[in-house]
Amino acid sequence: MADDKGIGDMSKGAIVVVSLAAIVLVGLALMAVFSETLRLNTSADVNSITLPAENLSVAVGTTGQYPLLQTVTGCINASNGSQAYSSSKYTVVTGTTDGGSIVNLDGTWEGTDVNCSITYLADTTAQASADLFTTGLTVFGTFIGVIVLALVGMLIIRIFQPKKQ
Repeated sequence: MADDKGIGDMSKGAIVVVSLAAIVLVGLALMAVFSETLRLNTSADVNSITLPAENLSVAVGTTGQYPLLQTVTGCINASNGSQAYSSSKYTVVTGTTDGGSIVNLDGTWEGTDVNCSITYLADTTAQASADLFTTGLTVFGTFIGVIVLALVGMLIIRIFQPKKQ
């Protein structure tokens, strides 16, 4: 077997890599929170949401149109404005940056189109910058993964190299 010096050198590299990995992971966690915090609370009126069967969900808007849905209020039947779709008949699912949904809790409203007022967290330039920084951290984390694989490969080669005499 090779001398232990190679293994000792590798432990220093491992400490550096683990430290960088911890920094990257903490950075990713913090930036994920900033991505949501830096968004602007915005309201909109959404027309013709066709309600699904009981206990099923329907997306509000198209994919990414209303990111991180916050509230859905004041829903009325689209063809009969005097019929209110009470908030006790649905629940709001915040969703992701692709949008949120509502879950229909009342089967009698299945297939009905409703018009609702919503609030959601709209994109901002600050949030876009935070998302770009997150992408950069992800690329850096991938690079660190490649370095780790190289270090592990070097360690395996050193372990099985014959000792020089």
